[in-house]
Amino acid sequence: MKKTISIIISIMMFLYSLPLNAVDFAIMDKDYFISAGDVVNIEVYPASEFSKEVTVQPDGTIEIPLLGSIKVSGMRVSELEKLLVSKFAKYVSSPSVTINIRKFSAYKVGIIGQIQRSGYYDYYEGMKLMDLITSAGGFADYANSEKVRVFRKTKNEKGEIAENSFELNLGDLLRGKIEKNIVLAPGDIVYVPRQKFTSAGKWITDNLLPWTMLFTFGLTIGIISRK
Repeated sequence: MKKTISIIISIMMFLYSLPLNAVDFAIMDKDYFISAGDVVNIEVYPASEFSKEVTVQPDGTIEIPLLGSIKVSGMRVSELEKLLVSKFAKYVSSPSVTINIRKFSAYKVGIIGQIQRSGYYDYYEGMKLMDLITSAGGFADYANSEKVRVFRKTKNEKGEIAENSFELNLGDLLRGKIEKNIVLAPGDIVYVPRQKFTSAGKWITDNLLPWTMLFTFGLTIGIISRK
């Protein structure tokens, strides 16, 4: 029994400590509300000839081969996928549609990780990091506010786009270093990581330990009742 509990705890600690990966972005993309200026990649299977990368026009529409003009602004990515499946079904047998946002509108900023409401938010001039965090409901219970990372795309002298990132210790804000509350740029994505081992231990204490104690208590009662 002790060995089984030890294995369960080890597995939970491993899963809890896993780092950010592309899945976090993919999940968030499916809930993203499409807006004018977004570059949308549409993959149609098995009819790849209808696959296309399009830019959402100022009027909120895109042009799709065979389907024509479709109003997409204000729709979630997942909603548009379902809509296109139903429309392509008239011409293609059992179609499957996958949509990815290749480039987000310059008027959005994103935040993911250990935050209450991950997602994309409207950008406004002078928007600061803490403004975005507040709009997203604040940090989650196990957020590591000392290693917040900002991903930003910039253009070099040749006009080529480069993706950069930098780390901020927001704990410094509490110590009066207001310069850490940086002004965001359009298209920024903020990542709030989870705390590592110490927080994993707290999670086990808060969630797994009570169930273990309850199981042990029930086992003890069962033994007593058989005496």
